[in-house]
Amino acid sequence: MWVARITNGIDIREYGSKSAGLTNTIRVLGWKKALPVLIVDLVKGFFAVFIAQKLVAAYQPEFYWLPLVAGFLAILGHSFTCLAGFRGGKGVLTSLGVFLALCPLTALASFAVWVLVTFVSKYVSVGSIIGCLALMVFSLLANLGLIFPSDNMHLALMLTCWLIGIFVIVKHKANIKRLLNGTENGFGKKRKTPKPGAATEAAKAAENPSTKANP
Repeated sequence: MWVARITNGIDIREYGSKSAGLTNTIRVLGWKKALPVLIVDLVKGFFAVFIAQKLVAAYQPEFYWLPLVAGFLAILGHSFTCLAGFRGGKGVLTSLGVFLALCPLTALASFAVWVLVTFVSKYVSVGSIIGCLALMVFSLLANLGLIFPSDNMHLALMLTCWLIGIFVIVKHKANIKRLLNGTENGFGKKRKTPKPGAATEAAKAAENPSTKANP
């Protein structure tokens, strides 16, 4: 969202699918301007957990649940950011960062499912939803000892996978409605990029309707 404001002077949530996430940023602004979004979303999820893990290991090993809470709070903070009217992204990339720190093998397996489904379906939303379902299934299998290696998938971690997976799927409810209606945008359909200052020009035009050409 901040990338769109800085580079084009627009609120990305007013364009495309109205989402502040990576996919809409790519469609509206292109890959180059969306790259910082990808990096920041991924890194903040990873380091929220990583730092908590280091603190727990150094000072309070019995607080094994603290990194799980840190990861969940990072996703909530991303999805309901107080700096943007509590309207953030859907949390897919931040969740990937969180689980790369918590259970890297399970996260990578789920990411592979996301890549495959997105490539076949051409819908990032479908890939994200199926990827979340895959995360939930893989975590259950790992907890039951049916996958090796299992990422030390204890019960609390498995429940965190399920909780966040369900949360991200629910955040895709608008996408699910568009998919059912046949109006969801497939990946690769780039929208016209708003020019820098487009939001300012639109606001001025709205305030001064007399500037429009007279018939």
